[in-house]
Amino acid sequence: MFRSPWFTLVLGLVVGLTLGYVFAERQPVPPAKAVRLGVSPAAGQTEALPEGHPPVEGQTAAASQQLRQQVGEIEGLLAANPDDPKLMAAMGNVYFDASRWNEARTWYERSLAIAPNDVDVLTDLAVVFRNLEQPQQTIEMLDRALALSPDHWQAWYNKVVVYQFDLHEHDLAAEALGRLQQLKAQNPAIPDLSAIEREVLGG
Repeated sequence: MFRSPWFTLVLGLVVGLTLGYVFAERQPVPPAKAVRLGVSPAAGQTEALPEGHPPVEGQTAAASQQLRQQVGEIEGLLAANPDDPKLMAAMGNVYFDASRWNEARTWYERSLAIAPNDVDVLTDLAVVFRNLEQPQQTIEMLDRALALSPDHWQAWYNKVVVYQFDLHEHDLAAEALGRLQQLKAQNPAIPDLSAIEREVLGG
């Protein structure tokens, strides 16, 4: 469920990995017929390669082939169900896992145009916007998710990270952290917060 870290913070290895671990999470949106979505992240925003094309730099031949296969499978399902928002989100997930943020954004937005209250897709789109270096859009998506699901801890954690490290609005980061701490007291599934607490609160 948790994905590889997609950003690096200059905070030391341990803190960076701890923060990246949670923000990297992509919400699972299983498509119809259980299409597998296990692409490893690949560098760059390259277009899907035609059959027989050599892989681009930073992308293995196996990853390129797997991406083509997954896109093709979901395209086939979409041909039969063109208005299925879960399939659109699944296509976004494939591109998300390949670190192809513009394509992921396109498909998540198509999904939300039909199912605007899908909290998981909103949270995933927030992560996409952060990778596109649009932190205000990230906050907007997270606020939409939290308006629908106030206890969605991943969204609160991500707000802490964006406020603290991207927007440098430290009071808002501390406020979001306070809410996250309240949720952790009730939800043991939330991971340890000590690293982010040190960064936001000091000590």
